[in-house]
Amino acid sequence: MSKNLVEVRGLKKYFPLGDGNILKAVDDVSFTIREGETFGLVGESGCGKTTVGRTITRLYTATDGQILFDGKDVTHLNKKDSKALAKDMQMIFQDPYASLDPRMTVEMIISEGMKIHKMYSEEETRNRVYELLELVGLNKEHATRYPHEFSGGQRQRVGIARALAVNPRFIVCDEPISALDVSVQAQVVNLLKKLQKEKHLSYLFIAHDLSLVKYLSDRIGVMYMGSLVEVTEAEELYKNPLHPYTRALLSAIPVADPKEENERHRIVLSGEPSNPINTLAECKFYSRCPHKAECCKAGLPALREVKKGHFLACSNADALYVDNQGFL
Repeated sequence: MSKNLVEVRGLKKYFPLGDGNILKAVDDVSFTIREGETFGLVGESGCGKTTVGRTITRLYTATDGQILFDGKDVTHLNKKDSKALAKDMQMIFQDPYASLDPRMTVEMIISEGMKIHKMYSEEETRNRVYELLELVGLNKEHATRYPHEFSGGQRQRVGIARALAVNPRFIVCDEPISALDVSVQAQVVNLLKKLQKEKHLSYLFIAHDLSLVKYLSDRIGVMYMGSLVEVTEAEELYKNPLHPYTRALLSAIPVADPKEENERHRIVLSGEPSNPINTLAECKFYSRCPHKAECCKAGLPALREVKKGHFLACSNADALYVDNQGFL
């Protein structure tokens, strides 16, 4: 088994809102990503997925917790060490329209990181840009163009080339296809899989499309209001979801067969979501959970292993989890 490349321990990211109010965007999140692995992070919009990715790559400063990369604590680094870490840890952003500087040519965008890290000579840098463009399905004639001259799919390919330019070992993919046409999404997804195999990359793949995450990921973490509620292998999650929130998410995946779609059971959660500001010391899913009990008010439940490789955050798990078959 590959060793852990990224370890996140008790990560917290809080945003002060004024008047003493605090938004707990990421609240005590822990998981690991092995070398060559894709760890999928799913959940509804606003659950904190992107904030996790941005905090790991240190675009945001962590409020608390630890981020380890290849065994080294990288949570708080000086400017020199931060620059060195940026070579190993890159990010593909969600919006290819906003993440590329419109005033820069493609060559300038892709080569910027190489120049900052002084990796190559001027001629070698230019040749490396051409090589990367071909690698992501573009050609060297595109190097002199500006972002507005490309389609959304082509822009995202430029973003992928930029992330690969400094030879990283780990890439955070923040919903990299959500802004693209459906016809282009499959091309970008297959490109990411191909690059991972060729370069032995590790991915944190953030998305809300559960069917896509299953296709790409080795393991999956499900987030709800800033906290992980379930983590396990991709196949296991889809065959045996344990947390009621995970079950509700999976039931919402559309099925292509109209007859099967009409006949299957859709789980609709009742109740209102908890207030994400100044949250109470109880399970955040309490107000919507069909299996809630008094023990759920005792505090935020921690992830614990309920079967081999399957982790669940539920205070009432012992009463609901029966013979490894899931909730009653």
